[in-house]
Amino acid sequence: MKALETLRSYVPATRRQAYVAIGVFVAYFVVAKFGLYLYFTFNTSPALIWPPVGVALAAMVFYGYRMWVPILLAQFFVTLLQSPNASMLLLFVIAAGFALQAVVGLYVMRVFKFEPRFDTLTNALVIVFVALVVTAIEPSIATGYQFFSGTLNVTPLLNWTRAWGAGIFSVLVFTTLIISWFPWQKFNYSLNEKLEIIFSFSALTALIYLLFWTKFSVHFGIAVIFFLPAVLIWLALRLNVRWLTLAVLWTSILGVTGSIITTETVKLSAQLLANEVYIALVSAMVLIFVSIVGERRTAFEGMKDALNATIQADKNKTEFIAVLAHELRNPLAPIVSSLELLKLQPQTREAVLTINSAQEHTTMIRRLLDDLLDTARLSQNKFKLQKETISLRKIVDQCVGNVSEFYRKRNHALTVTLPKEEIILNADPVRFKQIIINLLNNAGKYTKSGGKIELVAGVEENVLTICVSDNGIGIERDMLNNIFEPFKQAEQMSKQGAGLGIGLFLTKSLVEMHGGKIFALSEGLGKGSVFRIFIPLIPQENQVLQVQKRETAFKSGPASRILIVDDNEPAASALSKLLEYHGHTIQTAFSGTDALSKVSIFKPQFILLDLGMPDMDGFEVASKLKEQGWNGTLVALTGYGQETDRAKTKEAGFQHHLVKPVRTDDILSVIVGD
Repeated sequence: MKALETLRSYVPATRRQAYVAIGVFVAYFVVAKFGLYLYFTFNTSPALIWPPVGVALAAMVFYGYRMWVPILLAQFFVTLLQSPNASMLLLFVIAAGFALQAVVGLYVMRVFKFEPRFDTLTNALVIVFVALVVTAIEPSIATGYQFFSGTLNVTPLLNWTRAWGAGIFSVLVFTTLIISWFPWQKFNYSLNEKLEIIFSFSALTALIYLLFWTKFSVHFGIAVIFFLPAVLIWLALRLNVRWLTLAVLWTSILGVTGSIITTETVKLSAQLLANEVYIALVSAMVLIFVSIVGERRTAFEGMKDALNATIQADKNKTEFIAVLAHELRNPLAPIVSSLELLKLQPQTREAVLTINSAQEHTTMIRRLLDDLLDTARLSQNKFKLQKETISLRKIVDQCVGNVSEFYRKRNHALTVTLPKEEIILNADPVRFKQIIINLLNNAGKYTKSGGKIELVAGVEENVLTICVSDNGIGIERDMLNNIFEPFKQAEQMSKQGAGLGIGLFLTKSLVEMHGGKIFALSEGLGKGSVFRIFIPLIPQENQVLQVQKRETAFKSGPASRILIVDDNEPAASALSKLLEYHGHTIQTAFSGTDALSKVSIFKPQFILLDLGMPDMDGFEVASKLKEQGWNGTLVALTGYGQETDRAKTKEAGFQHHLVKPVRTDDILSVIVGD
């Protein structure tokens, strides 16, 4: 009674679990009975075809250790029906050996963290290890008991090896098949994939026929046996492990059937043993192969997903930077305009100093925003140069003028040495100035007050050399290799509070886009630094300097009617007052609808149009202006300054694209130039 209570404790409690146990019992019983039928009917010894070892192990994998009960019972009853006169103890020992073997197999799989799929090499190696090692348990128990009880009618070695080999064969064929196909999943293949499956299995069937159903395994001087793994590998590469395991089962079924039908009785057992060994080896080989392929495929998909995620994150970052720059530029615009307007009016000495300080800080913020956007454009290869023929002397003069106030405040002495002859460059004037200004600003920032900075330019073998040197804080030797990386600053530099660490990265990128190289040199901390640029010049015979003279006295230019359209009222009002001071007639509109209503009455020659307005954006306003027949100069006034934004405004009919905060000179140059 106590034994019965113990047995009941292992019986599944729920009805579903009971159905599972019954299903395992029936499946195991049918496979075991059929295997014994083949063994005794066709005298297949020493081969044991399709023993239920693989079914038992698969049941354990999916339903756990408690499946030892239906496995033990099924094995006991199938052996009892086959040999009713055998000792009950012997039958129980054999059944217990099969159940224990399945339990140990599951334990080993869980130790090695086996997962019921074959997309990793670890899973494939674990199943092969279990097939080779764990399947020796039942043969050892049964052979040992039969040997010591005197019931063994063949040699112990033969009895042990045939049961062990059969177990290996069963695990590699049945366990892999069940694990691959369970639970059932609906097929979703294209027509081409279905045709490929049909073709592959047709080719496999033809090879099996030639190999196992004909008397000669060599046809036209070619050994057919070498083609079978090739077809299985094709299935592994082109399809998936499900079709591979089904192909292995199909091979074993047709191979065994063909051998039984075509092989002479005296040679049948040897032929079946050879079939069993060959199919087991091929199965293990292609299983490991397909797991490696699956692992690499998974790794590739993971890398691709990671790459896509990185690209998307980079895209989101760029969009965020653009929006951030836009949102920061909007409040800067009225500040810049107001400061310029205040500077034009009489002020006390203290007020002038305060205005100048505020202008410096707003200029610094604008440059930081520009640097961020330039970095984003460079990282996405969206940065384009607008090259033209320019004078080196003129560019350098403009750069020196740009930094002169900064150098004066820090009491720096700047020495500029240029070649006597005119040097002509084929470069983007804006970006080339950015290169030199960045280097001069960099030298000024990292040199203590009263420092000496030198800019020397020369030409050697049609290559322009520009050298900016200083006697500042210098650069550590370890930092020289990565000083041009984005967001990289030496510790002593970061203490200066000198920005985001992207200026030198932009400088290097711009130099390389001009076909040049830049190098940083320093003998160490406190010994200054040298930045040397090499830029190829255009051939001497093509040096034609086209100097474009532009009127700089903007105030003396003809007065124009200008309509400023911006939903940011403080920005529009400040800009309006500034342009009125320069003699222009100004009207403002704070929405797209208001702007359209004023155009027909005011008849502006220029419209400074903000793009992001709530009622209708600048592109809609531009479209309606065309419909009304207005043919003046349309200027985009926006916080968005990327190349894609400029391309959109150009396509929409804007003649100019100005990025907030806009300097007065920029607007006046557009008005005078047009």
